[in-house]
Amino acid sequence: MTPGRVLLIVFLATTVGSFATMHLWTMPLIRAGTGGLDMFDLLIDGYSPGYVGLYLEVITDPARALYLGPQRVLDTVMPMALTGTLSVAAYLLARRWSLVLALALALIPLFYLAFDMLENAQVAAMLRHRAATVAMAEAASRFTIAKAQALRFAVTAVLFLVSARAFETAVGWTPWRERK
Repeated sequence: MTPGRVLLIVFLATTVGSFATMHLWTMPLIRAGTGGLDMFDLLIDGYSPGYVGLYLEVITDPARALYLGPQRVLDTVMPMALTGTLSVAAYLLARRWSLVLALALALIPLFYLAFDMLENAQVAAMLRHRAATVAMAEAASRFTIAKAQALRFAVTAVLFLVSARAFETAVGWTPWRERK
């Protein structure tokens, strides 16, 4: 197995493990600690300052501590691992056609990571202050929307590469020169 494939498997396993841990442990407890309200990360179409105010009003102290502690760690590890998974996959799928193309496509998931980290920082600031200004809530919502859009774009790029490689295999033809 090549080092690139090993790296892809490590990133993928880390992504799945952290995602599962969040969905089985921290997220249900935080949701219960807010009376059933969805966490900000899950509201990919954004949220209003009113929703932020309500969320900060009803969240219990144990749920807030879980959100700012283990959930924040998991919500940092998972996007980093997902970014690594998508970047390495894009590189491995495209490198046979062009090194420059492979490197460029591998950079696309970094936009997702940047917006996710900005969202996490803004949400943490709101949770710590216990009262968010309208500007804080709007910024967090914009970061959440941008994160979701960037992730969709990165996944679409990788799926396009998978499709192109499948086409290449199915017909035994490639419009790009082979790189060995």
